[in-house]
Amino acid sequence: MPLDDNTYGTVEGIQRLIGDIVKDRTFSETTVPSTEQVEAELDNVAADINSALDVMGYTVPVDETSYPYAYGFLKAANEYGASARLLGTIPTEAYDPDEQMVDTGASRPQMYERYLNQALKRIWDRKLKAGMTEGRFSKLKTGAQEKDPLYRRRMGEYPGARVLPTEETATSEEDSE
Repeated sequence: MPLDDNTYGTVEGIQRLIGDIVKDRTFSETTVPSTEQVEAELDNVAADINSALDVMGYTVPVDETSYPYAYGFLKAANEYGASARLLGTIPTEAYDPDEQMVDTGASRPQMYERYLNQALKRIWDRKLKAGMTEGRFSKLKTGAQEKDPLYRRRMGEYPGARVLPTEETATSEEDSE
């Protein structure tokens, strides 16, 4: 099963991260997870990333030639997220989850998932320079709008304040009588 066109990561990237769980660090049809499972998980995580990009107004998929840094960032997030989810499906007896880890309080799957979540947060916060269908400030409104203004009182007034009549208002009231 080939990777989807909207997928950023690669099987080689997954092999680099979690290839130690299979023989020769290479996924095949007979390994657990198989190449097909790795590709499916890459597609699933890419769908999550692309969904967030689409909601926030980015062009999906991000073009590699126009935005190489953003594409590389999304590629890493795709691979880390897929690796975390693949490690989560394997019994920990098959690999040592804390192998060569300084006591960070997190296992490899947790660290990889955290990287994906940080990438998604960056997308939600619109802190990714990539193609956008609308500008960052397109929904920002300034000045007078068609709606009623937020404040109607003058600056020194507050509820219950008495406004003393000025000569202008006093003469206009006498004229109206």
